[in-house]
Amino acid sequence: MDSIQALLALLCVFALGEIVAEKTKAYISTTLVIALALLAAFWLGLPKDIFAVAEINRIAMVLIGILITGLGTMMDLPEFKRQWKTVVIGCAAVVAATALIILVCPLFIGRDMAIGGAPIFAGANVATLVMTNALREKGAHTVASFCVLLLVTQNFIGIPYASFLLRKAAKSIRGTPELARYRAPEAETRSAAGRRKPLALPEIFCKPSGILAKLAAVAALSSFLAKLTGGVVHYFVAALIMGIVFMELGFLEKNALSKTASGGFIITATTLVIFTSLADTSPAQMLSLFGPLVLVLVTGAAGVTAVSIIAGKLLKVNGYLAVALGMTCTFGFPTTMLMSKEVAQAIGENDAERAALESYLLPKMICAGFITVTVLSVLIAGVVVKLL
Repeated sequence: MDSIQALLALLCVFALGEIVAEKTKAYISTTLVIALALLAAFWLGLPKDIFAVAEINRIAMVLIGILITGLGTMMDLPEFKRQWKTVVIGCAAVVAATALIILVCPLFIGRDMAIGGAPIFAGANVATLVMTNALREKGAHTVASFCVLLLVTQNFIGIPYASFLLRKAAKSIRGTPELARYRAPEAETRSAAGRRKPLALPEIFCKPSGILAKLAAVAALSSFLAKLTGGVVHYFVAALIMGIVFMELGFLEKNALSKTASGGFIITATTLVIFTSLADTSPAQMLSLFGPLVLVLVTGAAGVTAVSIIAGKLLKVNGYLAVALGMTCTFGFPTTMLMSKEVAQAIGENDAERAALESYLLPKMICAGFITVTVLSVLIAGVVVKLL
């Protein structure tokens, strides 16, 4: 299999996921279909190095900073400030899920397995690296494999559950005054455009190539700033914040990525790369660790659900939405983005309503995913690893 054949196979799988999501009106998510299709394909003999052969890993790692910077241009500062409730709900849900797994699961499975799995449920790749490295140093290779499997399989629980809840939330918010505030964002952008912003460049820099160059410049600056913090501020978090800041200053256009004619490919490449770990998951591994996997996933989901509902009531946030925000810890970005878009397209009855729903859901899901997966899970892994 050469590079173009490998890329073709991956793009066909992605296209299948989008078709199924559209036909089922987002009841079955794009990412869930991709995960299931690739898992089955690897078991049937698909080359495990397909991602490397297609060069999708390298492409995605370069483009993801541009994508996240572009997402920042979809959120203005007033909207970003409004997300404090999202941060509170996400933090409360993840801490509760982690604590419940550590307290309950050792009663039924090994202590190391429960402690090792807790931060994985609360996050993604970085938390997995922290826990698996520590477990392998202890010689607990089976538990380390369990953590990798948990990382892979939690999508199968979190994605359909969150997608269902987000559909419910979208239906309940339709026709309300709260959603009305998110209608016609472009009109607001045009009225704001009359004011000259300090870093706004001449119109000649607003062609697709110029916008891409500006997005890359801000992403590069974000990477530099993140390195200056010694890893305290993650590159992705810095890119999101810098996207908002430079959009407010006029250097970047509102919703800049959509104006580059390359957003679709960038989203596709950065989504596919999250499934690379599926290549190393065998049926035998799935069967031997099935019981502990189910226990940790159900316990974590129960903790997220209970605390998110309580936090939602206290903060006057839709209950369905609150739980969906908490469950972002099981999949994170870019699924948070894809799911928001899918649900908005499926539930909205016209273009204006779809745009309003996307503007309402997307910032909340993106922010929740970053706070749970990118920030909080790493902090939790750093604390929990000391319990091993």
